[in-house]
Order: sequence, then structure tokens, then C-alpha cells
Amino acid sequence: MVLPPVAFAGPPEPAPGARAEQAVIVPPPHRLEGRVVDRDSGEPLAFVNILIGDSRSGGMSDIDGLFTLSHARPFTTLTFSYVGYYPAVVHAGKGRLLVEMVRRPIELAPVEVMAGENPAHRIISQVMEHRDANHPERQGPFSYNAYNKFVFTGALSEGGPGPAEEADTLPGRLARYLEDHHFFLMETVTERRFMPPSRNNETILASRVSGFQNPLFALIITQMQSFSFYDDQIEIYGSRYLSPLAPGSLNRYTFLLEDTLLTEGDSVFVISYRPQPNRNFEGLRGLLYVSANGWALQNVIAAPAGEGGNARIRIQQRYERVDGRQWFPVQLHTDFEILNLEGMGQFKVVGMGRSYLRDIQLDASLGRNDFSPFDLAFSPRSILQDEAFWNDRRVDSLDSKERNTYHRLDSIGRDGRLDKQMNRYMALFSGSLRWGVFDISLPGLLGFNEVEGLRAGLSLRTNAALFERLVLSGRVAYGFRDGRVKYGGGGEWRLDRLTDLWLGYDYQRDVEERGGSVFLEPQSPFPAGTLRNYFLQTLDMTGRHAAWLQGRAWRNFLTWRAHASLEDVLPMDDYRFVPDSLSQPAGPSGFRFFETGLQLRLAYGERFVLTSGPILSFGGRVPVLHLSLSKGWKGPMGGGYDYWRAEASLRHRFPVRMLGSQQFTLLAGMTGGDAPWQKLFTAPGTYRPFSVAVPGAFATMRADEFVSDRYVALFWQHDFENLIYRSVKFNPRLLLLTRLGAGALSQPSRHLNAGFATMEKGFFESGFALLDLLGSGFTSLGFEVMVRYGPYTLPEFRDNLSFRLSYSLLF
Repeated sequence: MVLPPVAFAGPPEPAPGARAEQAVIVPPPHRLEGRVVDRDSGEPLAFVNILIGDSRSGGMSDIDGLFTLSHARPFTTLTFSYVGYYPAVVHAGKGRLLVEMVRRPIELAPVEVMAGENPAHRIISQVMEHRDANHPERQGPFSYNAYNKFVFTGALSEGGPGPAEEADTLPGRLARYLEDHHFFLMETVTERRFMPPSRNNETILASRVSGFQNPLFALIITQMQSFSFYDDQIEIYGSRYLSPLAPGSLNRYTFLLEDTLLTEGDSVFVISYRPQPNRNFEGLRGLLYVSANGWALQNVIAAPAGEGGNARIRIQQRYERVDGRQWFPVQLHTDFEILNLEGMGQFKVVGMGRSYLRDIQLDASLGRNDFSPFDLAFSPRSILQDEAFWNDRRVDSLDSKERNTYHRLDSIGRDGRLDKQMNRYMALFSGSLRWGVFDISLPGLLGFNEVEGLRAGLSLRTNAALFERLVLSGRVAYGFRDGRVKYGGGGEWRLDRLTDLWLGYDYQRDVEERGGSVFLEPQSPFPAGTLRNYFLQTLDMTGRHAAWLQGRAWRNFLTWRAHASLEDVLPMDDYRFVPDSLSQPAGPSGFRFFETGLQLRLAYGERFVLTSGPILSFGGRVPVLHLSLSKGWKGPMGGGYDYWRAEASLRHRFPVRMLGSQQFTLLAGMTGGDAPWQKLFTAPGTYRPFSVAVPGAFATMRADEFVSDRYVALFWQHDFENLIYRSVKFNPRLLLLTRLGAGALSQPSRHLNAGFATMEKGFFESGFALLDLLGSGFTSLGFEVMVRYGPYTLPEFRDNLSFRLSYSLLF
């Protein structure tokens, strides 16, 4: 195919001395409205070019296929053109037009680009050059309101049997139900304010969810797609794809000029894009509509280039010039389909997300004081807005099918107490089983380690159904190998909601790792330490009274916790410690520590959601710094040891363009003074010849093999993601892994009957992992191989090798 030269048409030059704001625009007397759809499927066609008669006047359909035309003379004929469809010429009549276009058969002919520059490259290069000028989040502050709608429904696939033929089957019954209802319907009205480079607030003013009162469903809409297509990485339903406008994309994507739309005062270039052959990366395919007026995106259609099998996803974005000077998104649509469901025949599941932006204010008068620390917050009246409020903000009124959905599901929700059931599922995803006013911790039910053997227990916490601001907890456990009962309990009182300020007390009498690291981490359903407990061999029976105060500061990026504790520690072996320079060691009779401390967690750039309950985190690939400081006091409260302890951790994961992503964790610690092993640092060894992978631990190092009073460690991995091999049903991930550590101990002779060593010469292990070999979409199974080398290599090679299974939950 020979690509024609491109004629660039820009906006007309104003007359010398003329001022645009003085121009008087007379509204045309003739107006025509309509909709463009696919003739076979009935789906609306977005961004169809429309010409009036033989003029250059016309317009373009929006994302919903709707169009409104204005002209000085009566309408005669309209010409509709769209990539992949036959042109359609329609005689304008009275009333609203419905235009049905016929899809053109796809011809998979080879693409031949003749000598000379690809004109599509010249256009895309201009878009890249003007990317910062057109990126809405790299200009001045702005604000807007948005109406959002998400519909979850289904249908029988095209060409399959209809509901009548499927009368006695589940797909047939579902299809008949879906003739008058959807599975799920949700609407929100939001207000957003943004100030470069990163201050962002979005408030959910209203939320309506079919069958539910819980407004947290509104988070679905906020996570559908990236706000702007100018970012290097485009996010769709949590997955990231390399943008065709990212630096270097001309060498990775194939761009073709499909059409040039000439309108009055502007040219719009329709450019198709897809990854180049034999380029293995997470890319997109679709169409870009580029306006020569500012070399900006006017419309976008995008879908994952590698999608196949049973799932299809597509996004669409529409931009308009606001106040005649800046292009800005006005419509964002996200659609997905799930096909070929097992046992469901021709039935498919469909999701449709719609966002309409309006009341856009550029250069809004916003300052730092206009922004709260929360990226997303729920208005207290979000579920209380009446029908008049909704009718005023909807783009179009609800159709009968949508009204039926609300009526039917709201009735089911009240009768079936769906909100209560949903709260149970949310508790389950957070690692708890909800039982009335109590949450039962799932990790606390069963455990295993070398000292206790099989451990069975029960850990309860009250939830908001009992007290909104007070949490009471209690726990009990029994080790079948050591034959001891462990127990504990306490309470937490929320002093302030906005700063997440809590005052708490806790008592425990339980076994605890000797010399372990403790950082301030957010609550997780299944903490990484749960797996590592299996490998622990040296535990102490610890009785601890602890009081603490915890809150957030600096736009929620900083979480802090101040604590004071009184500990009575009884070693479960014959370890002894010689305090100061005394000849009489301490040990079998136990240790008493009175300690005060401060823990910090800094995650600059982390995004948070303010709800009526807990503060939620969106997470994100941001560096996370932990700092833990503690001081032991000799004398007060009977404390027997004067020491200090400091430990830090820096963790970061970041993408490497076209190479996947890297992640590292750097740890360092130091302790001084009169510190027994309990206040030193035990290197996290988890060796077994064949076992399970444990994040943040050495795979070939034995438990309690190395102990230090000062150390540094690095855990590094490079994830090639799906860049090594990719197919429709099999997408394994290759990870390269390296872990190293070094440490020292000032006076090892003070620790009697310890049996550990120090690692001044440096400990090294490397290997690889293959992940996602088997999975269900919610789980992932793979394996990891690690090899120990360097100064501490063991004589037998097999003792330096560890093979591990890797299993993870993908939520």
C-alpha cells in the first residue's frame, strides 16, 4: 500500500489586530440530531465522520454514537465514513436519524510502505512533541464534575441460538431475564480538583448501587482506565500497557494513516496503531484521531493488543477544546466482554463503564489549602440524594431496563440483606471471617513452627456492628508440640478519623521470634511473616504489656506509632547473656525489658480513600521507607538492660521500559549498649531443600545461622513479566533474583549457648523464578530455584541449593 502525502490544515489565522473574544457567532438556523450504530450488532459507533452535502461542514459522533449538526442551509444529504465500514450516504429527513453502517470485510493483505517517511510517523512525532502542552495534568489547576455509570449485564453471542431455542437452559433463562433487567447497575456523581504536579481530590457526591447501600462499589469506576492517554503507561482495569505516545514508540508500534477528515478550519488525521511484528511487550491497538489544531488527540480507541481467548476489553476517550484553548477529556468509556463461559453455551458477560465530564474549569483558583490528604472521599450524603438530584445530573434519563434493574435488585437487597452479606465477603478478603459483631482472624486459626509444632488458635476482634470507634480483641492458641497455652487481648480507641489517630493497649503471653525485625506495616489478610513462621526454630515465651499511639501525617504519606512496653522474656532453650562485665550470666530465669520507641512508615505518593469506616489505600508503585527506633531503660519499671536499637527498610518497585520491572528491598540495622540476643538482628533464614517461597527471606540460609548487632542486606529481583514468552492461554513470568547480606557482632563471647555465627565476609545467593505456570485467574503457581555461593558456601553442592514452590493470591 502506498501511503499518500499528508496535507496539514490548521485553524484559520485571525485578521491582524482582531480579538477572538470580540467575534460574534450567530447560531445557525437548522439543527439535526441522530445516532450511528453497527447494523448487525446495534452497538453505537464512536467518532464517525459526518459531512453535510458536498461541503466541508459536518461533525462527528461521540462515544455513544450520538451527533448533533448545525448548518446555515437546510440539510439534504449526509455522508458517514468510518474506518472498517462502508461509507453511507443518507438523505436527511425530519426527526431524529438512526444511521446503520455496514462493517467492511477485513482484508489481511500485507502492508507495504514505499520509500520515504511514513506520514503517520510525522503526525505522531508532532503529537509526542506537543504531549506536555496537551496533557491535562501538566498544565494549570483544573476542576470538573462527572457523571459515571457502570452496567454489568449479559447476552447471547451473535450467531448463537436465541432465548426461545435455549428455553430450558441456564443461558436461556438468563437471556430472558436480561431482556428487562441488568445484573448490576451503579451511578455516581463526582467532583474532582487537581493541581500539578500531584495534588488531587475526588469527592463522591452521590452514589447509587442496585441492591446495595454500601458506597464502596464506587471505587470500581475510579479504577477503570487512565484519565489521559498521554501517560507513558496506560492503565486499564489495573493492568498497564505501553502507550503508543511514549518515547521510543515509533520503533515499537506500527502506525498507518487511515483517513484524513477535512473540516472547516481543521484537519483530523485517523491513525491506526498496533505493536510491530515480533515485538513482545504489553501494548495496545486501535485508532488515534489527531487534530492539527495543537497536534492534540481528539478521540482514542484502544484495546490490549495481546488479548484473546475469552476476554475482550476496549476503552474510548473523547477530547474537546475547553474555552477554545486547551484539549480536555470529556467522555471516558470502558467495555469488557467475557465469552465462552463453561457450561454457558453462547452466553457472554458484558460490562460497560461510562464517564461524562462537565463544568470543566481551567486555571481554577485552587491552592494547597483546598486539598485534603485523601485522593478519594465519600460525601456523608452520597447515598441520600433524591431522584431530582439524579435527574439533574444524568446525561440521559434511565431507560425502562435500568429502572427495572434498580426496582428488582433494591427489593432483593432489602429482603436478602445484601449489604450484610457483602460486609462478610469484604471481611473475608481482609483475612477475617465475620461472625456477628466479631471478626475471626483466618491466619490465627492454624499455624506451624519447629517449637510449637501444629498450632491451633482463635483470634477475635469486634467490628463496627458493635462499636464504631472502639475495637476490642482477644486471642488464645495452643501448641501441640510444646504443650503450652498462649493468650492475649487488648483494645483500640479511634481518637480522630481524619488523621486516623488511635490509642491502644495490648497484652500478650505468647512465643516470639528471637531477634526478629518489626516494622510498621498496614494490615494484610495474609502477611508474609505467616509463611516464615514455618521455618522458625528459636522462640521465646514473651509476656508483654504495650501501650501505643498511632496516626498519620504529611498528607497521609507518613504513618507513625509511638509505644512503651514492659516485657518479660523466658528463653525456651539454655541461651544465656552476660550483661555489662558481670561474671554471672542471665538467661534461664528470664529477661525484663522496659522499652520506648517510635516506628515510621513513609510512602510518598501513596493514594488514600476516606470512607465512613477504615482509611483505604490504593497502593501504587511508590518507594516505601520504614524506620524503627527503640530504647531500653535499666531501672524504670524493673527494666534490666540499657540499650538502643535502630533499623530501616527501603522498598521500591518500578517499571523498566520494554524490560519489565525491578524491585529491591534494602535493609540495615544497628544496636548498642547492653543488648541480649532478643534485641539483636537474626538474619531471616528459611532453608529447606524443597519448600515454599518466602518473600523477604534468604532461601539457602539456615534459621538462626547468622546474628549481628549491625547489618545490611539487599533483596533484588527483575521481573520480565510477559516479555519472554506470551500466548493466549500461557503467559509465564521469569524473575531473576539476588539476595545478599553482611553483618558483625561486637562481643560474641557475651552470648552463651547461642550456636550462631556472624557474616562479616558477606552472604550471597542468586537464582530465578518462573511464575504463573498454572493459575485460575485468582491464583498463581510457579517455582523458584536459589543457589548459595561466596565465602559461606557449604562443602556439599546440594546443601547450597533450594527448590521452592511459589503460590499467590492475585487480589
